Amino acid sequence: MLIDIYGGWRRRTRIFLILLPDMIFKNIIGTAGTRLLNAVFSFVILLMITNYIGSKGLGEISLIMVDLTVIQLFVDWMAGSALVYFASRTQVSRLLVPAYLWILVILALFGVIGIGTHHLFPKAFAMVVPKGYEISILTLAFLNAFMQTHYNLLIGQKRIRQYNLIFSLQITSLIVFFSLFLFGFNDVTPLSYVNALTLAWGIGGILSFYQIIRKSEKFSLNGWHSLTGEIFQYGFQTQLSNVLHIGNKRLSFYLIRIFSGLSPLGIYSAGVQLTEGLRLIGQSISLVQFSAISNSREKEYARNLTIRLMKFSVSLTLLALAVLLLIPQSVYQLVFSSAFGDIKAILTALSVGVLALAANTIFSHYFSGMGQPKINARANLVGLIFTVILLFILIPLWGYIGAAITASISYSATVVYQAVIFKRQTQTAWGEWLIKATDFQEFYLLGKQLLTQKAQDETQ
Repeated sequence: MLIDIYGGWRRRTRIFLILLPDMIFKNIIGTAGTRLLNAVFSFVILLMITNYIGSKGLGEISLIMVDLTVIQLFVDWMAGSALVYFASRTQVSRLLVPAYLWILVILALFGVIGIGTHHLFPKAFAMVVPKGYEISILTLAFLNAFMQTHYNLLIGQKRIRQYNLIFSLQITSLIVFFSLFLFGFNDVTPLSYVNALTLAWGIGGILSFYQIIRKSEKFSLNGWHSLTGEIFQYGFQTQLSNVLHIGNKRLSFYLIRIFSGLSPLGIYSAGVQLTEGLRLIGQSISLVQFSAISNSREKEYARNLTIRLMKFSVSLTLLALAVLLLIPQSVYQLVFSSAFGDIKAILTALSVGVLALAANTIFSHYFSGMGQPKINARANLVGLIFTVILLFILIPLWGYIGAAITASISYSATVVYQAVIFKRQTQTAWGEWLIKATDFQEFYLLGKQLLTQKAQDETQ
């Protein structure tokens, strides 16, 4: 049931523009709490890496994570957001078979490509894959694909609570294992983080698999062949968008590695990771938004939900960003060591891009939830054009600061395109995006209601 704080106002205007369903707001709060825990643990891990492993080691870890992201992009073609979309529309067993088979095919393909590139172009291979981590990357890619497949199914089934719990256990185990390898076994190399990540993703994959199987009422493979074609078509459009999006975000990592080396890459990566902590705000909100829109058929509901969550996401991100920028540079040097003194400058250059991404993730999940991933692909193509042009100009001139400036421009161009298309499709007036006092009042009242209900539940 929808919560209508201004019941008379709605009747007078005949608009669906009301507050979030109570369950959606609860999911946002729960997901935000989980993402906040992830942000805190990621920050602690970043401190451990910068102070004990160093900028070069962080550069290697960053390169490994980018490689994993590239592999996961291809995995997500059949095991990504398409699973979220179809999870509420068909049996889980019919989705798992094509997803598992696709994972094996992609990993085998990357394994063959890796072997061939290593023998034919060893110098180019070394620029992309850190020496000695070839097998570790493929292992992590398998565990991540296995885990993310089940996460997507949980989200598609609107089982956000189970997803949040497993995700929390996964990130908690990561910091526990990393601390054990780093301090218990005195392993101050990137391998300590890789081993911890292997164990943590293994735990996440097993627990999420158990949750998916436990709730499967019956196991049937009838019609999975035809369903595979639908998933392939939907996944192609979605992943084309994701490939372009990740290209906007991570192409700079490879170019910094080529033009500047591993240590500068580590410094830039540290700055990016701090801003990605802020991006968790929008990601938490959009995760629940995507699940709600995918399970709804009402366009007006999706439009109004997107507008309200957009305001909430951007406002919270702006507030958190202001706090981050007010911290003196000397504090960053003290916390992360003197080698990371330029983090404040990187954060400043990325600030516009951080706000753009807060809006981008809401728009992207709206279009994906409405079955229009091609809009996101076109928007990210616009951003990628800016990225490719500017990176080869600004990185040779200004290094990682040039990469940060490029990112801000690229993300802004992407969001402008999405906003124009959203306005054209939904006939949304520009004035509806303005943040008003009633927006904050509504979220305050919802929060107050949620706390009251929680207190009542605890007394029963």
